[in-house]
Amino acid sequence: MKLESVWTGIVQIFHVLTFSTTGDGDVSQVPLNPHGDSGRIYRPTIPIIETATGKVHDGDDYLIQDDSSSQVYHSNDVKIIPHRTGGKEFSAIYGDTPVVGTPKNPQDGAEGGLVCKYEDMQGWEPCYGPENRSCWLKNGELVIDINTDYENPDLFNLEVSEQPISPDGTTMEHGKVFNRRYPGPWIEACWGDWIEITVKNNLRWNGTSVHWHGIRQFESFQHDGVNGITECPIAPGDSFTYKFRALQYGSAWYHSHYSLQYGDGLLGPMTIYGPSTSNFDSDQAFRPILLTDWNHRSVFEDWPLMLQSGAAPEMTNILINGTGQFGWGPKPKKYTLWLDDKKAHMLILVNTAVDTTFVFSIDHHQLEVIEMDFVPIKPYNTTNIKIGIGQRYHVIIHGLHNPYAAERYGNYWMRAEPARKCSKFAFGPDQQMGIIRYNRAYQNVTNPPDPLSEPPLFDINCADEPYDKLIPWRPWQVGNPVNIDPTHLNHSTLPNNTKYIFDVGMTKSGGPGSNTPYIPDDQQYTRWDMHIAPFRVNFSDPTLLALDRLPELINKPHLDVITLPNTNEDQWIWMVITAPGKVPTNGGRIFFPAAHPMHLHGHDFALLKQSNVSWYPDEDINYPGDREYFTADKLNCENPRLNCTNPPRRDVVLLPASGYVIIAFKADNPGAWIIHCHIAFHASSGLGMQIIENKDKIPDIMAKDKAVIEDACTKWKAWHGNSANHWDFHHPSHFQDDSGV
Repeated sequence: MKLESVWTGIVQIFHVLTFSTTGDGDVSQVPLNPHGDSGRIYRPTIPIIETATGKVHDGDDYLIQDDSSSQVYHSNDVKIIPHRTGGKEFSAIYGDTPVVGTPKNPQDGAEGGLVCKYEDMQGWEPCYGPENRSCWLKNGELVIDINTDYENPDLFNLEVSEQPISPDGTTMEHGKVFNRRYPGPWIEACWGDWIEITVKNNLRWNGTSVHWHGIRQFESFQHDGVNGITECPIAPGDSFTYKFRALQYGSAWYHSHYSLQYGDGLLGPMTIYGPSTSNFDSDQAFRPILLTDWNHRSVFEDWPLMLQSGAAPEMTNILINGTGQFGWGPKPKKYTLWLDDKKAHMLILVNTAVDTTFVFSIDHHQLEVIEMDFVPIKPYNTTNIKIGIGQRYHVIIHGLHNPYAAERYGNYWMRAEPARKCSKFAFGPDQQMGIIRYNRAYQNVTNPPDPLSEPPLFDINCADEPYDKLIPWRPWQVGNPVNIDPTHLNHSTLPNNTKYIFDVGMTKSGGPGSNTPYIPDDQQYTRWDMHIAPFRVNFSDPTLLALDRLPELINKPHLDVITLPNTNEDQWIWMVITAPGKVPTNGGRIFFPAAHPMHLHGHDFALLKQSNVSWYPDEDINYPGDREYFTADKLNCENPRLNCTNPPRRDVVLLPASGYVIIAFKADNPGAWIIHCHIAFHASSGLGMQIIENKDKIPDIMAKDKAVIEDACTKWKAWHGNSANHWDFHHPSHFQDDSGV
């Protein structure tokens, strides 16, 4: 991929969102224009479900979507759709000169930038406040709250933009950003909102696509934003519109899913406001805290080194909300949050790294964890929290009763420490990434004192948060798998596209005369995989448009297709994913212990088992391996070694080095979904595969968008067909030199 290939996504956001930035620095907060030239704003009449054309209080016309009646929540058998309506929207004003710097921290006492109103829901009142964060709306005895079943089949909604950036005082020349800032704009929406996002690609040499990480895309898989699977890449000069509905609540992020682009800055935070499992006072900390590793080289410079060595490159620095410090020259100030003593503040933590799991902590403060990914959980307390790539946590920090007792200035370090064996840095980075301050007199001081606080001792080994702490608030009872036949005791005899056990390893692939699509083809390279071959999409032939040729797709090993049986939405699919430390077979693959944050699109999955113990026999310690406990006839909820009663559920899980995980998800969301490692270099190397779920139901779901997707593919093929557009136009076949995702 050419280094100069930066891209700008111009987002047109309709009704549901305002944008603000996070962090410290000198870039003012700029909201986006909700009334873009092609903007359509959907506001269903509530609670009566019908289509209409109406007026909001500021006199603007809004068209109501025709199919809004199909999107409902259920509370006490009354069908409702929580939607914000009315109120004055912001206008965006952009200058002609692109400005990329470190975004500002919220002003003293500032609340979240979005106010959720439901003025069409007559009789309904907000019940969400400092005394009760678990409630959202109420109408007499009817309540929408933390117990409302948001898992009923519903749709989703959300948003995206680009250049050279200096987040830590050292310029990275080949930055790729959203809307001329890094991180990208903060997408805010209310639970139930429709979101429609138009992305324009202004790159010279590459396409792009945008994924809304964590959004299930229920019955809208065509808007998942994965080029080669749900769409062709957006061609330079072209635009594509994503549309979905915010039926989950909590926090996530959005990022490019085109090759390694997000590692150069193409990402941003996303918050969908909803109820909480614990109470807190201030909404200031709704502004998400993005934790990332950082290099002063482009990821596209590092990629050839990764391909040759098989090892991810060393990282240089850590950023918190796009702010870091590096070198001896001028650099941004430490990211700072101002707390009030004796009050509870809610923080949103998001790991947007390419290769690092972080251990987050605040000196002398307890963290009350209340949500993981998009799943509210029963609160638990800890001094630190481990956050894998792509994972998100909501935590409450309680202001100290006497903040000057433990530290005389009332200042405390906010730390993001790389987890041991889940990170790779050239030298020890500064893990004192931010400052918590109580003394607001320092707001007018040019150089306030740094904290003197020391961290407590805690484990920083590579791992997820403790399994027994992650208890979902709304319970699930997982059912037995429909994709595993107990009579097939020998898993190895199954057709490749129906297997359910997947070993993460590496394979030598490509090379002269190999007749494979891997580029470059002048020699063999070792690539990551998890199925039958390193994963590689075809940009010009996305799975969504090729389902009528499914046997052809299955017979191409690099497409790594898994097909699930047509099932009812209340039935369950189980998968076993292992990370062997040794060769379990004589198949020629290479295995060594490494942890992988595995992300499944389209679903929250239940984590039935997460183990550091080897799945396969280990002769060195004379251990037969755990697989003998989970043969096909034992992979069911009758097995006491599996947790089917309200297990942890999320969309990213850390696969332990040399261990395994067993996950389950409901077969309720037809589509073509990717599961992949979220270490960006591993995904680009090929560590992923695609799952085709309920194939026969897909055509009806995508029917209304098929023509638009085909048109985007026509434009992509026209652009890609001209070799003068290729970054290596002397060797057009080199255009896609990684998996594409």
